Amino acid sequence: MTPAQQTLASNFTRALAESGVAPKAIAEARGITEQAVSNWKRTGKIAREHLPTIAQLTGWSVERLLGGAHDDPQPEFAGMAKIARRVPVVGTAKMGDNGYFEDFSWVPGAGDGHIEIQTQDPNAYCLRVRGMSMHPAIRDGWYVLIEPNGQPREGEYVLLKLRDGKKMVKELLFRRPGSIQVMSVNGEERFTVDLEDLEDMQPVGAVVSPSKWSPD
Repeated sequence: MTPAQQTLASNFTRALAESGVAPKAIAEARGITEQAVSNWKRTGKIAREHLPTIAQLTGWSVERLLGGAHDDPQPEFAGMAKIARRVPVVGTAKMGDNGYFEDFSWVPGAGDGHIEIQTQDPNAYCLRVRGMSMHPAIRDGWYVLIEPNGQPREGEYVLLKLRDGKKMVKELLFRRPGSIQVMSVNGEERFTVDLEDLEDMQPVGAVVSPSKWSPD
């Protein structure tokens, strides 16, 4: 085992223990066996494509999993505890084959139930995802937690809103002067988005299974 694999194995094990996320949940999200995920704690041989999902489910950033900087509170959340909140489900995002939301329906009023989940963002909201284009990372009927006051981080999922009205969830790869490069959640496509075409970019704080949903 290389030093990098040792670090990743140790951090992955800690991330599971601290978050309470079971290997089965990661296995289901990635479409692999539970035994394969359990082996990561021993070998540290985790493919790069799995890291964003682990980050979303455990709350550990990709950088922290790899042994980089610790996740200190972001300036927007300074002094705020990460507590369990009743985060409203405000709409449904139906995914099309082209990677964009074909239909983005907002629920007026109180919303469509809620997800109780830990977040520092008082303005956090959840979306129900419909469609299979982001499988296995985000399955049909699962939810994404959006934290609009958070800081998008490279290697993690983000909700992109373009000025032409298109919306999509992608993995933020890196920033360039005047643009960002993103990758589809299922890893099939990479492309560049010019900042002049980008209206907003909000981090995805977690991917949540349907069992966490409750009616209002």
